[in-house]
Amino acid sequence: MLFLLYFIADSARKTTQVMLEGKNAIRNLPFPVGERFVQAYRRADDWARSRGYQRREIIYFSLVPEEDLMLTQGHADPDDAPYWLRAAFWWHPEKKTVFSITQVQHQTFADFDTALGRPGGEPAYELTTSNHPDGAVVPRPERFPVQVFPGLAPEGLEPLHERALAWLRRQTGLEPLELGEIVAHVRRHLKNQAEHALAHKPWHLRFYLWHLTKRARLNRPVQQLYARIARDA
Repeated sequence: MLFLLYFIADSARKTTQVMLEGKNAIRNLPFPVGERFVQAYRRADDWARSRGYQRREIIYFSLVPEEDLMLTQGHADPDDAPYWLRAAFWWHPEKKTVFSITQVQHQTFADFDTALGRPGGEPAYELTTSNHPDGAVVPRPERFPVQVFPGLAPEGLEPLHERALAWLRRQTGLEPLELGEIVAHVRRHLKNQAEHALAHKPWHLRFYLWHLTKRARLNRPVQQLYARIARDA
């Protein structure tokens, strides 16, 4: 059992290193592919557009390097490979919020993301609201607060995101920023998460502890998890 846990943790470390270096492969698609993802996309698209969100990119992204994909048998093809994640994005121009769905091993999860900063500047904070339980495994730094509510549909997540966003704006004095490029948005999220995770040593021990304690970070709003966030001077 210890060997299995070590193997899982080491695989996670290698994946995190790939994310940090920005070497993971990404493909842009003109339309969704795969029966389950198409169904999930249609449901999400109907809801998103009814709420004022606009369609953005559909992408496949891998958590392994491009060269490793090419060495596998057929896994360089996103349509039939376990190494790829399918994701679709929508953007709300008034709320300046990204809504996305990601398919992971035939399950589909939803996220809301909003970047905050000074007008015309780089993001100082990025708020994420998700229903993916693993989003709570690695604790996030205060600049990238995340709240995870497993089982909630987008219509349940959105008001929780907006409530947290209003609190974060009051605490920091910062305002939501324009989105920019979706691929850059994805890579920034992966890189920031990787940087924070690898900064904690010893990695394997931390990984076990994070898994054991992740329930304490589920179903809790950022107002509780990041109460120390203070107004940006």
